[in-house]
Amino acid sequence: MIKVIAVGKIAPHLKEAQEYYINRLKKLTDIEIVKVKKHRTKEDEGELLLSKTKGFIIALDERGKELTSKEFAKLLQKHRHISFVIGGADGLSENVKKDSNMLLSLSKLTLQHDIARIVLLEQIYRGFQIIKGTPYHRE
Repeated sequence: MIKVIAVGKIAPHLKEAQEYYINRLKKLTDIEIVKVKKHRTKEDEGELLLSKTKGFIIALDERGKELTSKEFAKLLQKHRHISFVIGGADGLSENVKKDSNMLLSLSKLTLQHDIARIVLLEQIYRGFQIIKGTPYHRE
């Protein structure tokens, strides 16, 4: 089971991309997108984000660990339940970072939260394709 827990709505022009990857992923795993409303403080937002998690918690943070797609696939294979947490424009609270099992960076660049969601979904899909041994992932 994969949960992507994200602050805020996805921009209308990115909705189609999100649905594209969700529909592909549903054929491979149980996946759920959980939207959390922006709160006045990062701490309140963080508590709500953490309350939605289950299993191995991965918080997306630009200072997190960078993985190759193959390393990411191994991570997907290793954990039965994974919750990915994506903060809003102000980032994640220190509690979310502290309570997560891992901080993951998708890039050294700062990504808008809804673009990070699309990049994450594509990498999850790519990871499952690597696990299956399909030609989707080329070296």
